[in-house]
Amino acid sequence: MKRYRFWYMLLLLATLALSMQGCLGIGDNNKFTKSSNSNGAIGINNTDQAVFKGKIYFTLNRSLVMLDGTRNLHQLTRGMVVQDPVVSPDGKWVAFIVRYNLYSDLVYMPIGGGPLHTVVTGKGQYLLNQDGANDYYWFFQPAWSADSTHLLFLSDLQKMYYWYTLGVPFKTAYFLDLQVFSLPINAPTLTAQQALNVAKPIAYADFGDGGDRDPSYRPNHPNQVIYTHYTYDAVTQTKQLIQIFFEDASQMAKPHYPPYHPGVGGSGLDPAVALTPATPDLANLEPAFSPDGNSIAYVRRLDATHEGIYIMPVAEGVTDNPNDPNVQKKALLPYDKSSLVLTQQYLTKPTWSPDGKQLAYITYTNNNFDIWLANLSVDPKTGAYALKGDPIQLTDAGGHLDGDSRLFWA
Repeated sequence: MKRYRFWYMLLLLATLALSMQGCLGIGDNNKFTKSSNSNGAIGINNTDQAVFKGKIYFTLNRSLVMLDGTRNLHQLTRGMVVQDPVVSPDGKWVAFIVRYNLYSDLVYMPIGGGPLHTVVTGKGQYLLNQDGANDYYWFFQPAWSADSTHLLFLSDLQKMYYWYTLGVPFKTAYFLDLQVFSLPINAPTLTAQQALNVAKPIAYADFGDGGDRDPSYRPNHPNQVIYTHYTYDAVTQTKQLIQIFFEDASQMAKPHYPPYHPGVGGSGLDPAVALTPATPDLANLEPAFSPDGNSIAYVRRLDATHEGIYIMPVAEGVTDNPNDPNVQKKALLPYDKSSLVLTQQYLTKPTWSPDGKQLAYITYTNNNFDIWLANLSVDPKTGAYALKGDPIQLTDAGGHLDGDSRLFWA
C-alpha cells in the first residue's frame, strides 16, 4: 500500500508539472510554427490567442526583422549589428542603430528594406598623447518626431570636456553619460564632431550614473518628450535614483537663468519635471506613451526578484513651469493612480499596440528572451487599466532574440 501511494503521488506531481507548463506556455511546442531567417529558425505562436494587428519590429541575432499580423517573419537587414528599431509616423522609414566595436551609427532606411542613409556616424580614432582620449561616439535609441523629419537619440556627444567650466568632476574626467539630442534626417551624413554644432540638446544628464534612456515624443503633443533619468541622491551621492522625466523640448532653447546644464547627484538644471518620486532603490523606467498620448506604460522594480508593468495617466499642465515646487507636486499626482498590469521576475520594453488594446513586452523564461502579449481592459469610470486574461507567449526564439534591443509596434 505504501509503495502504491508513493507511485501515485509521483505520477500526480508529474501530471501537475506538465499541466503547469502548458498553462505558462512552457513545453507546448505544438503551438509554435517555425519561421526561418538567415540566422536560424524561431517559433511563432500560431494559436488564436496570439492574434495581433500591425507589425512588430525587433532584432534576432542582431538582424532587424518584422513580424506581421499574419505571423510571418520578414528579415530586413543582413551582415550588420542592429539595435533599437523605430518606425516613422508617416510609415515611410525605419530608423535604428548600427553598432561596431568602438562606436555606433544612427541610420534609417525605407520601411520595406533598401539602402541605408546614415544620419550621424560615431566613427573616430584614438588621439595620440592624450591619455586614451578619442573621438569615437555612441548613439542609441532613436525616436521620431511627429512630422517624421527629426530623430531623438541618446549619445555621449558632449564627453570631451564640453562642460569644463562646471568644475569637478567635469573638469577632471570625460563626461561619458548619455544625453538626449535631436537631429534632422535629410542632411548629408554628419561626423560626431559636426553633429555637435548641429544637434539640439533635449535633456541633460547627471555625471556618473549612466545618464538618460528611453526617450520618445508624446503622441498628439509634438514638443513633449519623456525619458528615464539616472542619477545619485544629492545627500550621499551613493544611492541610485531612477525616475521618469517629462518636458516640453522647446523650453531648452529659451533663455533661462541660471543656464540649463548637467549636474552631479541631482544638481543639474533642465526644463524636465519628474513624474515618479525621487526615492532611493525605487526604479521606475522604460516609459511608453499609449497611442492617444494619454497614458504611460512603464516598468517598476518591485524588489530584488520581481518587476511590474504599470500604466498611469499623463500629468497635464506641468511642462510650462517645471521648476515651480507646486508644479512638481502636481506632476507626481498621477503616479498614485498607477495600475499594476502584470508582475514577473523580469520584464522589459513595454510597447503599445496601435489600437491601445494590447502590450508587447520581453521577458526571460526557460533561459531565453521571448516576446509576450498582454491584452488590456479599461475601467470606463476610472480609466484604470487591467490585464485581460493571461499573458500569451508570442515567440519561442531559442536564444536568438536580443533582449537589449527595443520592440516597436507599427
